[in-house]
Amino acid sequence: MQTTSEGDDTFQDTLVTYTYQVPVSYQVGAWLPYYQPYKVKAKVRYQVRYRYRGKWRTKWRTKYVYVTKYRLKYYWGYKTLYRYDTRYGQTWMSEYLKETNNCQISDPTIQALSVELSKDKTSVYDKANAIFSWVRDNCDYSFYYNTRYGAVGMLATKNGNCIDHTHLIIALARAAKIPTRYAHAECEFSTMTVGHIWAEIYVNGDWYTADATSYRNSFGTQNNCEIIYMKGRYAQLPF
Repeated sequence: MQTTSEGDDTFQDTLVTYTYQVPVSYQVGAWLPYYQPYKVKAKVRYQVRYRYRGKWRTKWRTKYVYVTKYRLKYYWGYKTLYRYDTRYGQTWMSEYLKETNNCQISDPTIQALSVELSKDKTSVYDKANAIFSWVRDNCDYSFYYNTRYGAVGMLATKNGNCIDHTHLIIALARAAKIPTRYAHAECEFSTMTVGHIWAEIYVNGDWYTADATSYRNSFGTQNNCEIIYMKGRYAQLPF
């Protein structure tokens, strides 16, 4: 990440250039497996019921039928692989300070908590770290897709997924006049590979990772997953 200027006093005039990766497909020749069906003759025994001298009786008979089986074979063809290309984007730093639908920085409860967490902190780093640590330590994680609560609802329930955790961090940081953005990536966890959202907070010219969904993470570090590729970084989520 590069900016046209440094320092926290020029947020409104700073043009941010960021990088992200996108998957690009390509094809390679390879022997590809397929299952070839074939017929085999099989002997089948079955029961026949018949009536003899006023009673129902059963006897076995045999017949031959054809059944389908499959054998593994290979053919020469092309399979699709993916590589990850770096792309670039730009936006003004002021976009990372604005209120959005799920980032309600003007809400009284958000404002009050942001002030409480920021008081007695002498640096932007200390304020950002305090906001991140409070969300990580006081909010539980639940898995579900998309968002349910937004920042205000997440503060009330203190239980949500990665998106609602991020809404709350971003709202609290922006309420404290600290630029914060959404980071979106495909990530590999111990149990699944899935899209993941976290916050990135701008402090003294650098973006610090703020993923509050796990106690294994600290401010600036992300230890609960492995990033496969970045999907984008946003001032407001496009979905």
